[in-house]
Amino acid sequence: VGHGHRGRVRKANRRHRATTDGVLRFEPEPYSKKFELGSSGKIHCKVAGGVTPTVQWFLNEKDPLPDGITSANGTLMVTEAKKIQAGNYSCHASDGDQIITARISLDVVVSPRVLEPTPGQQVHVTLGQTVSLNCLAVGDPPPTTHWDRNLSILHQQNGADIDESANSSMSRLVILSNGTLVIQNATEVDSDRYGCTAGSAAGLARNELELIVHPVSPRVLEPTPGQQVHVTLGQTVSLNCLAVGDPPPTTHWDRNLSILHQQNGADIDESANSSMSRLVILSNGTLVIQNATEVDSDRYGCTAGSAAGLARNELELIVHPVGELPPAESTGVAGKAVLVSITVAGAYMILVLVLMLYCRRRRLQRRQRGEKLELEMAEGREKLVEEGEKKINGAAQNGRLLCDRESGADNSEVSGTSKTSKKSSQYDHLSVPKTLLTDIITLGRGEFGDVMLAKIDLAQIKKLRNKEDESESVMQPVLVKALTTKDNVQLSEFRRQLDLFSRVRDEHISRLLGLCTADEPHYMLLEHTDWGDLKTFLIATRTQEENEEYIARVGPGHGLPPTPTSIEPLAPAHKMALAAHLAAAASRLSHKRLTHRDIAARNCLITSSLTLKLSLPALTRGPHSHEYYKMHDTVIPLRWLPVEAVLEDEYSIKSDVYMYGATIWEIYTKAELPFAKLNDNSVLERLKSGSLDWNVPGSMPDKLQELLKRCWSKSPTDRPQFPEIFEEVNNMIKDLADNSSQHSAEREK
Repeated sequence: VGHGHRGRVRKANRRHRATTDGVLRFEPEPYSKKFELGSSGKIHCKVAGGVTPTVQWFLNEKDPLPDGITSANGTLMVTEAKKIQAGNYSCHASDGDQIITARISLDVVVSPRVLEPTPGQQVHVTLGQTVSLNCLAVGDPPPTTHWDRNLSILHQQNGADIDESANSSMSRLVILSNGTLVIQNATEVDSDRYGCTAGSAAGLARNELELIVHPVSPRVLEPTPGQQVHVTLGQTVSLNCLAVGDPPPTTHWDRNLSILHQQNGADIDESANSSMSRLVILSNGTLVIQNATEVDSDRYGCTAGSAAGLARNELELIVHPVGELPPAESTGVAGKAVLVSITVAGAYMILVLVLMLYCRRRRLQRRQRGEKLELEMAEGREKLVEEGEKKINGAAQNGRLLCDRESGADNSEVSGTSKTSKKSSQYDHLSVPKTLLTDIITLGRGEFGDVMLAKIDLAQIKKLRNKEDESESVMQPVLVKALTTKDNVQLSEFRRQLDLFSRVRDEHISRLLGLCTADEPHYMLLEHTDWGDLKTFLIATRTQEENEEYIARVGPGHGLPPTPTSIEPLAPAHKMALAAHLAAAASRLSHKRLTHRDIAARNCLITSSLTLKLSLPALTRGPHSHEYYKMHDTVIPLRWLPVEAVLEDEYSIKSDVYMYGATIWEIYTKAELPFAKLNDNSVLERLKSGSLDWNVPGSMPDKLQELLKRCWSKSPTDRPQFPEIFEEVNNMIKDLADNSSQHSAEREK
């Protein structure tokens, strides 16, 4: 704070009548202050002494105050803090003879907000695994982060990325420079609560997660379930009891559930002494039966146990008289089933070949005799037989992932011969090794397997595809969708999504970056963004009061926990821009005659530049499981679907239009759950009866309200097409920009 004594201030905002004349002074002196973005506040400038002093505020020394900041009676008032208002301000006081000046700084900051981990998050890992825990935060100024375990801070020593409790060579807890906590070779003692704290001059924020390390349950490798062992009278037989697990399990044998013990550490059955025993249990768990007799025929069980649980497999020992040939193990129940299956398949193939040879021979004979009508009938029979053969060949290949895509262009005889080769090579150029994936985090489970978040080096992908030899590393977040099911319906959906993201390239649609098909499970890699899904972002724009009001209105069942600090709400122009981005993405899909089938805020991504990208995480059994409904063994987003898709399974571009309207509704309600006061059964009943009506929020522009009402029409034919939606939304954005320019011009006047 500085003082001056020469000069004159023309305009006064406050006149102070001093109780006693004297030296003009500040009581107290104004001080610098920080304001949260969007907040309001005051800075007082009070003077004493002098004769009827006047007080006035300026930006810098003599510049007028910026928009949104006023002064009255010596008080500087900020109605809504903005970044452009930050700077140096001066308070000038004068009584005609004396002039004093106080200088302060006003900063506009954004309180830190922790994006990862999310509040209440649980991370489940298995004993011995390596787990990466991200600590990601935003704010202005950018916050610094640190980890704690049960409120005990984990430090980095001398700049090394290690936990303070161990040296660099032996540490299992590593804190990377980007704030990620890596726990290598996880043990049960690592199970605890870990907190990520972000701090800056604007404040502090902390989210906490719970790490749960599960032991590996025992698993018996030998004997196999239902195994039969055949021996001849008088032979010696060894029965292995082999098990794995973590912690390592102990094993024991039983005969018809009666335990066989080791006496005093000797490897013998308790029923006989060491020299005479025929049943010996070796130290490695193998049961040896010497000089087998018919009374040894029985069921023997191998049990493995540890702190993680128990596991037991059982075998049947059959002792045959001398001279009787023991049947091969393949003649057991499983072997007979395999033998019957092979026999039936072989017989069918032979029948197909015989019919083909017969039909071709008949066709040749009829050609020679010129019997045209009979020739055409024979060709028809031959075609049916060949189709039967193709079905057999196709059934033998049903384990292949990418070879069954149907194409209308492959119906000719020429394309039929190369159909398989075309399909198998269709996605070869997208092949990516799993070793390129780093920082893998499980988000939840989708319709056909786990859904994970990882990072991949785009430079390595380009190098694999021979586009660039040497380039700088570019780490890209990716969404990883694993295929762990063998169900034909889910396999078909996996291929549909591959086709969806591989055929369309648009800045508002997530790119298909690659496929990992070298080993199972297969992975689909989709482009992800730095700010994650749109739903989480919209929830973060709620204020504490808005979130509490929403939970009070709909109940805690669907309410989400508030973020520690909310971010600046979206401006009307930003909301309209998001609507245009989504319309552009959906219009691009409809141009290719493709349907998305799950358009919702949870399946959209948002970048740090507020660009929307349409994706498809579809966490049906994860954080968003309450937004899905199981109907006829199929999980559907009930609250977002029109009646024809729910009741008749008719998905089309017009059903996507309906879901587009629901997603824009989410944007304007800050990610409220549609029809949150109704349970799933009530929503379904109202959908059937045609009484399910959407209520548009009052903050939505009138033209956009009318557009969404058309999107929600009961009849698909009454809903608009996506190109029309895209054009109308762009026109609304132009009108909004024109109105904003007009208001600005009026304020300047």
